[in-house]
Amino acid sequence: MTNITMHEALRSLLDLPDEMGRPPKPVTPKDIEDFELSENVRMPEDLKAFWLTYGARQLGSKSIFCFKAKTTFANEKKKRIDVGAIGGPHALAETRQRYLDPLYGNSGPRLPEALYPLTFDDGYGHCLIDLTPEHHGRILYIVIKAKTFGARGYDWNSVGVVENSFADFLASLTPDYL
Repeated sequence: MTNITMHEALRSLLDLPDEMGRPPKPVTPKDIEDFELSENVRMPEDLKAFWLTYGARQLGSKSIFCFKAKTTFANEKKKRIDVGAIGGPHALAETRQRYLDPLYGNSGPRLPEALYPLTFDDGYGHCLIDLTPEHHGRILYIVIKAKTFGARGYDWNSVGVVENSFADFLASLTPDYL
């Protein structure tokens, strides 16, 4: 995975322990297999390689607030988005469930089928990994709203396209220096 293109600031951040001195804790092959079996999905190979090398990581430091990516919505509107963390299999499953389960006050599913929150910012904005057969591995963006996905004002027009693969997504991230 280290031969995948990424900004040098991101590679440096990922290669070092975090600011608390904790070394990177890669996701295990069993973690990935358990996620794929429990969710009945297949993860893209580039994301698996990232997880096995770097694990789930916060993407910030004393000098970098977060990393930025660009998204384009159906109406051609563009937006720079914050990427503060890349989640692992457990976070993907748990966060998706939180947006689907009525126990969390959801009136209906707040995410489309086969899309999983992959990144986290300081609010409800997420880059999503698309696990549909048609667009497998594509990275999308959405700000989660407190209503059922598909409702007026919260539909596919609310979803932006970031990149067509996780590898392209990593390559597109740029640091937002403090």
